[in-house]
Amino acid sequence: MFMLVYHFFFLIVFSKVTNGQYCYANECSARSTLTGDVQNWALLIQNYILKLASDSMHREKTQEFFDLAEYKEEKKYGEQLLDEMKTILDLYFEKKQRAALRIAECARDLHDRLYRTREHAYLTQLKTNSSSQLSWRKSEGSLGLTQHKQLLHLDNETYKDADIPLRLPTNMTFHPHFKRNVSLQHSVVKISDEIPRNNVESIWTVEWTHKLEPVFVRNRELDPDIRWQYFGSHVGLIRLYPGREWDQNFAGFYNDYDPRVRPWYIGTTSGPKDIIIILDCSESMKSNGKFAIGTSIATVIINTLTRQDYVNIICAHESHWDDIGKWHVYKTEVLSCQQDTMVKATLAFKRDLKEKLATLKPGGTSEFETAFDTAFDLFQQKPKTGCQSILIFITDGQDTDGETVRCGAGQYTRSGYVPGPICKYNWTRYWSMVKQRQQFHARARIFSYLVKDNGQIFPGKLACENDGHFAILNDGENLINKMFNYFDYLSKSSLSVNGSWTSQYIDQWGLGVMLTYAIPVTSSIDGRLLGVSGVDVTLDDIEHALSSKTWGGVYGFLINRHDGDAIIHPGLKSTTIPIEDPISTHITQLEMTNNQPEEFQTIILPTMLRGQRGSKRLLNAYRATIRREFGIGTYYWSPIENTDYVFAFSLGESDEKFREVRQPKNLSMYDESFFNLLIEYNSTKARHVLPGKFEHIQVKINDPKYNDVRVSYLYSSIMLAPRVYCDPSEYFYNDDLAQKTINAHIYINQRGNHSDDDKGCSQKNAIFHENTRAYVLISQPIERIWRRRPAELTKDIIWTYVGMRTGVFRTYPAHRSVRDYDHTSRAWYKRAVAFQNRTTASMPYLDLSGGGKVITIAQALFEGMPAISNETCQQKTQQTSSKTKFPGGCPCSRGSDCLSGYCYQSVAPGPDPKQLRCATERIIGVTGTDISYNSFHSEIMKRMVASDGHRSCDSTYPCPSNPSKLCSTRCYLVDHSGYLIVDPDFVNVSSFHENRYNQLTLGHKEGEVMTDLIYKHGLFDRAETITFQGTCHVSKPSAKVTLKGIPANPEELDNKYKNKGPIPQFMNEYGCIQDQVRYKIQSSKLKWSELIIGEVNGPCMSGQYYVTPLVKTNLILVVIENYYAEQSKLFYNFNCKIQRSIVDAGAFRIINGTCAHKIEKMSSLYEENKCPALRDIQIECKYNGTNIQQLSLVLGFYVIVFYRLSVWLNK
Repeated sequence: MFMLVYHFFFLIVFSKVTNGQYCYANECSARSTLTGDVQNWALLIQNYILKLASDSMHREKTQEFFDLAEYKEEKKYGEQLLDEMKTILDLYFEKKQRAALRIAECARDLHDRLYRTREHAYLTQLKTNSSSQLSWRKSEGSLGLTQHKQLLHLDNETYKDADIPLRLPTNMTFHPHFKRNVSLQHSVVKISDEIPRNNVESIWTVEWTHKLEPVFVRNRELDPDIRWQYFGSHVGLIRLYPGREWDQNFAGFYNDYDPRVRPWYIGTTSGPKDIIIILDCSESMKSNGKFAIGTSIATVIINTLTRQDYVNIICAHESHWDDIGKWHVYKTEVLSCQQDTMVKATLAFKRDLKEKLATLKPGGTSEFETAFDTAFDLFQQKPKTGCQSILIFITDGQDTDGETVRCGAGQYTRSGYVPGPICKYNWTRYWSMVKQRQQFHARARIFSYLVKDNGQIFPGKLACENDGHFAILNDGENLINKMFNYFDYLSKSSLSVNGSWTSQYIDQWGLGVMLTYAIPVTSSIDGRLLGVSGVDVTLDDIEHALSSKTWGGVYGFLINRHDGDAIIHPGLKSTTIPIEDPISTHITQLEMTNNQPEEFQTIILPTMLRGQRGSKRLLNAYRATIRREFGIGTYYWSPIENTDYVFAFSLGESDEKFREVRQPKNLSMYDESFFNLLIEYNSTKARHVLPGKFEHIQVKINDPKYNDVRVSYLYSSIMLAPRVYCDPSEYFYNDDLAQKTINAHIYINQRGNHSDDDKGCSQKNAIFHENTRAYVLISQPIERIWRRRPAELTKDIIWTYVGMRTGVFRTYPAHRSVRDYDHTSRAWYKRAVAFQNRTTASMPYLDLSGGGKVITIAQALFEGMPAISNETCQQKTQQTSSKTKFPGGCPCSRGSDCLSGYCYQSVAPGPDPKQLRCATERIIGVTGTDISYNSFHSEIMKRMVASDGHRSCDSTYPCPSNPSKLCSTRCYLVDHSGYLIVDPDFVNVSSFHENRYNQLTLGHKEGEVMTDLIYKHGLFDRAETITFQGTCHVSKPSAKVTLKGIPANPEELDNKYKNKGPIPQFMNEYGCIQDQVRYKIQSSKLKWSELIIGEVNGPCMSGQYYVTPLVKTNLILVVIENYYAEQSKLFYNFNCKIQRSIVDAGAFRIINGTCAHKIEKMSSLYEENKCPALRDIQIECKYNGTNIQQLSLVLGFYVIVFYRLSVWLNK
């Protein structure tokens, strides 16, 4: 890191850089030979882009359709929204809780009743037969009775196994709610690989849990939206409903699964706790695989912690001399990056601890004084739960580390070198120290684990004198069962009969990110834990419920009120297909920036965390909309009953009155619309219901322009995003595409009473949300205009479309889109909304619909403006200065007069239709056109011809400073975030290799110029954030192509999940913590007529640059004259690489990012009076008080005695 900083300052200070200058008109220096040309080029390119947009999209026509549409204005009330959503969510969660409770009550009753029946039969048989003649097998140490010796002896009805194909349910079919083949009539069992299948506990548990199937089925009848239901047994198996085959690994073996280490099981069977693990890392742990066993024990404990716990690990060893006088340096160390405190057992910290455990190497002395002192110090520091403290001590118990570990320096004598004394440890000192530390603070229970039986005294006495347990572990297999006393204590000490909701985690069964309601089940016979019943809900379902009631700029989010972590939020990644368990992000990181607005943290959040309902209006709310800016906003929030969750809505000022288009009354002017699954019109079912439609639309296949994509030039097509459907999961995984096409076609073309036939999901058996058809109809006439465009214009245009805010997407020519396509999440849509008063150009990208490498030109569409008088406009703005901006519908002369930033002549009703008026602040959609990148590139370059005929873009000429060298003119189009839109090198890159032309910045290519623009001119501001939901790659991303070597078309992408087979593909992506670097232009630094000029001479290149804006777009033009690429004297130009890396944007992996994961909450649960009541559990603890050496002396003494006695008797 130091070297990187050093190189950075070296490059800045010592590079020969001529100060950049601002140049107006022709006032630039004589060296600026391209000054007039560059400004002219910018104007020519801008005009081309604006004309391309106008001629291809006809935004003004589409805007007219929405201006003339009928709108229904409705005043919205946040409190009403809150009441409606609270009713929905309370009922939703309550149903899941009732289902889990039914499973738990039935499980207890079934277990106890069957056990008592069998126990009676067993005792009766015991009275009449000898033990050798008994047909019953009884479990040792737990409740369990069976007459079977092998699991396979059970009948197929009782025993259906997810790991054995012949034992799977025979009636499995695909179900969209579970995204796989399942059996709704049967459950299956999954047994952990570590559990012996034929022991009594396994067979007994399979037998009695089979009777839970009727409860599972009944729960689904009562709540059709329910997902997985299950019972996880304490013996290590789970019964899961609906039945399914287990997932396989890359080698074709079934993946292991142990319910006892899953978050829903652990969080329910153990309360919040603080845990310190002391691992003996001394020299003596090297032998016999002891250290591997020790790290395995520590790993098991870490894996069985949840985010409600706090933890840290101490590696205990100290420095020493060896037998030849060499000094070896070791130091007791705390493994977490937080050296002075415990860390929350989140995924990030647990992964960090396990990675560091894997790199530890044993060595050093077995001196533990520092380790125990550190452990008790950590227990006193915050953050912590304060509920109970547990110290785990893992050692081999030896009081010496062998001949090579010496506790003193040797010395030389006349006879040679004499090593120092062998280290011999005084355990009494550590016992006394621990006893003293325990007197002054809340006592910590100590669980000692002896790795191999090398000496029980020290760890045994330590555990037994501190209310803990001592155990000997000779190997690392089936550790959960061998550590039974530890887990049994956790479950008994804080076990509650009440259920609880978990934190979010990834579902190992494929449904994305989940929450689980889990209830511990105990036997009424002896109170022991039988297992945990659970019912899952997907965050996808909850997110859909939250969004179903939103409108305009309203958004909802869900947080955990224990710690304030966000569970659902627009700023988080998708909950549907995550890479791995999510690392939580605190809500303040999403609803605040630079500690603003302060009221969110000081007023709103504390009320949320207390579980109270409320609302608060902020003048500077930092709202999570596309534009991400401060403004007036009101928060409404409420807890969800009997959960630890709080949901909230954020409403902008413009959302208080909502205007929505209505279905047109006069339907005669609207032609028929067609659904995007064109080929399904040729299906048998569609031909019967919609006869002649397939022939009518004239579908073309293998069109030279579109390769394998089916298109129709006669019509545009309608794509409805998944969120448009009342049940998005049903839509997404419904493979009856013919019926889906019929339903959509009939709906979008239905002609009836416009006021009462489209009420959406409130109607029985409705498929689509309310008012969806209105958007289809209003946008339909633009199809005729697109169809009439001249062939010369459209030869390089791939698609033209309009995407509306409700999820309705109309595109021409008609073609199929991928089924999960939602245009509002695409970069081109967000960019157009962010720059709503400009024409925007996207970065080059690979088109999802098979169009190859394209650029999107897009423009925002505004909601039709209301009729408003000039007097009302003045009253609304209460005009007091020239800086006042007017709302939609008010007269204006330029965009800067308006709140929306856009002023135009609208056909909407008003006092003077010919007068320019402000557009509304609300966006109703975006219209765009995709043009082939190569064509766009060519059109841009042909406009950049120098007036002298020699220094045009891409031309070469002798360098002015050295005519023996050839220089060139390099030209780039860059967007307002510094990303390259047009680059001379992009033309030669295959469209398959998207990473070589998408998301590349000017800094990546021209580091010296970008450095000047950032640090000298202040044209770009650097923004740096840390994301805990980043995506990293094992290797560089490769081109995604089919076996034919071409990009997959939408049909192939849609069918991928069905054709993937049982063995998973290689995952090149994994979750990581990343430092995200972005740049944002300071528009005030570069206005209409300004031109920045500068000269650079650095490790990568030298030349003179020109920078000027295309003010009606989101682009700036960068031209570098006299460009000369510097040649490195080495095989690789390291200085150039550093120069570019310093000013490049992107997401960079933080190798150890857990330290950046700040724990926001510093008060303990104990201080908040939230700790569960602990039971005073007495744990059996015993150990052998004789060490190995003493035992050897005793045995030797008895051998001598017996020998002498035998000699005397023989006499």
